[in-house]
Amino acid sequence: MKSANRSGQAYGFMALTPIKPGEEDALRAFLEGLRNRGPSPLSRLAATHMGRWVILRNFNWDPFYDQPDPDALSHPALIFSTCFDGDLDPYLDELSEALAPEAPEIWGRCIGCPDPARGPGLKAYLEHNQIDCGFFFAAYGSSTVAEVRASLDQRDRLVAFATRTQGLGPAELHRAFVAEFPGR
Repeated sequence: MKSANRSGQAYGFMALTPIKPGEEDALRAFLEGLRNRGPSPLSRLAATHMGRWVILRNFNWDPFYDQPDPDALSHPALIFSTCFDGDLDPYLDELSEALAPEAPEIWGRCIGCPDPARGPGLKAYLEHNQIDCGFFFAAYGSSTVAEVRASLDQRDRLVAFATRTQGLGPAELHRAFVAEFPGR
């Protein structure tokens, strides 16, 4: 049976972890501050297509209809979702080590997170709090992160070439193309 967390070779992971009382504001500030600290910590994991953290308070499953009793959470919760190449087990192994500097500030503010928030303990915590996607679609399900980046680089080279060679005649354009993109 096909996993609801798979789309091609890509895997979709989501974990819902309750935030400790009094920690929501500090967690929010830390997550919002990630933008100012440079590249996302998830960029350290080469297999990551995308990832995000969302703080959830109370929610109404259907925004188009007035629901008289929205689902109330006993604690605000942190949702972590990511799309990556390959299988869950090795990805969480890598994440649990690569995000060791940030993990105490993120999951360490959540109920039940091990101390220290890293390694096998963090991996087990995230697995325990995993929620199946139900329906998962990866934009590049049959392409790895490396293949997507190579395609984007190729596109950038082609756009730069087209801009640089505007106005060339057919023969000259052909020579320039063959020189720029040998074997194509």
